[in-house]
Amino acid sequence: MGDEKGLAHAIFRLASGATEGNLNLKPEAWRVLTQINGVRSIGEIASGLQMDAVQVAQIAEILRQAGMLEMVSSGPTPASATVVGEAFLVETTRQYARVMGPLAEFIIEDEIGALGELREHFPSARVSELVERLSAAIRDQGKRLEFQRIMQQVIQRYVGT
Repeated sequence: MGDEKGLAHAIFRLASGATEGNLNLKPEAWRVLTQINGVRSIGEIASGLQMDAVQVAQIAEILRQAGMLEMVSSGPTPASATVVGEAFLVETTRQYARVMGPLAEFIIEDEIGALGELREHFPSARVSELVERLSAAIRDQGKRLEFQRIMQQVIQRYVGT
């Protein structure tokens, strides 16, 4: 992984493919593996386990090399990047709830986390990616297309792209 300054912000998830061969894990590796969820950063995991972030990052890298983990993000978008306002996310949640119901807010939070981002610093450059991910969960094609059409207007109004 290289840069130790960025270690605490790295995010991993369980790999989708099967691993080959036997892997003998030490108890510390099992502790780390059970905390990997594609949302929590190495720093958050280290803090929760009361372990050193560098040690947790090294374990995660070994698990990645063994094919057990995939890196989701090397860290959140820099604070200097243009971020969307809370009004955009509130309107997105409102529109998504019209289609998906009361779980919309939780689904949006999960998708933001799966992108390796934070709600408070969600980059405007990734808005279309978020909308695509949200749209993919809408099974009814008519409702999906309507949501996408409305979100084009929301993006133009709040993000200006």
